[in-house]
Amino acid sequence: MASLYKKQNSPFWFIQFIDAEGVRRNKSTGLRTDSPSETVKARALRAQLEAKELNRNAGQISGGGWDTWVPQYLERHCESPRTLQRYSGNWQWLAFWLQEKHYHSPRVITYRNSLEYIDWRTNVKKKTGKTAGRNTAIMELKLLAMIMGEAVRLGHADANPLVSLKLRRDKAAKKPELTDKEIRVIREALKTEPEWMQVAFDIALHTGCRLRETRLPLNCIDSAENKITFPSPKGGEDRAFSVPMPSALRPLFQRIRKEKWEFTVEFPFQPSRRWQQFFIKMKMPHLCFHCLRVTYVNRLRRAGVPREAAMRLVNHSSELVHQIYQRERVEDVAQWRDVVKFPDS
Repeated sequence: MASLYKKQNSPFWFIQFIDAEGVRRNKSTGLRTDSPSETVKARALRAQLEAKELNRNAGQISGGGWDTWVPQYLERHCESPRTLQRYSGNWQWLAFWLQEKHYHSPRVITYRNSLEYIDWRTNVKKKTGKTAGRNTAIMELKLLAMIMGEAVRLGHADANPLVSLKLRRDKAAKKPELTDKEIRVIREALKTEPEWMQVAFDIALHTGCRLRETRLPLNCIDSAENKITFPSPKGGEDRAFSVPMPSALRPLFQRIRKEKWEFTVEFPFQPSRRWQQFFIKMKMPHLCFHCLRVTYVNRLRRAGVPREAAMRLVNHSSELVHQIYQRERVEDVAQWRDVVKFPDS
């Protein structure tokens, strides 16, 4: 299987893969290991090559064999490297299943045999020993439905039996809000962790931004105007937005500027996993980095910030999405306990 690796004294990602002739190759990707955006592209490249290897191993026939057109379709369909990386990763699992079941052509896919994928996917153990959830399997099946639509357009299938899956998703677990005590405990524990974690935590705590968004170029921090600009938020550069600089972050940004950093944070490989491992070590497995966003949204609400302003501060364009983050506690409604009055008996 294709894999990324680093070489000593080289700033680039290297990739090992098996080419179309079955020869194992090792080459530089030309993508830097210290750049999060180029690391995303490198992972997308690895995912594409892995999918091709899986499909070649399946012995596809010509005239509709998956490997002859699916990778190219994903590249055309996905506008951003992150989306391509995610779809290519999903396609790896689908291709593995298609290989195991000997479904070498879109013409053999039916609604019934596609449903088998859910049981198969939720029972296959990953290297960590964990298995995927039902929602993950359904999400990947939806990708297969999209791919089957393209198969019909290309003439590799007569119809798309997955055009309307109508599968029930399990309710996703709600991410909790951090308590004051948890924040203090985490801050203390971060003193012995890498500095990038401390900086990312502070920025997200005071702005509610996502983990990837904590990596800010220094020219996006305007101390004179008291403004922070997030140039590459979720959704891409078209959704870049600015917020007032929280006073609590001013000393941090002044230090970063004085030390002439290029970015506020430089991520290691798989930063989300590093946070997951941190919370497990802290015996707080119920938490994740995104809980900081939930915490910020709820504290804005309790401070009386109008919903429109709160949505603007965290770059939420949908009221429905914004409401998902809100957690009503008993204490939040206690002030209205006696607001309704009735006549005395």
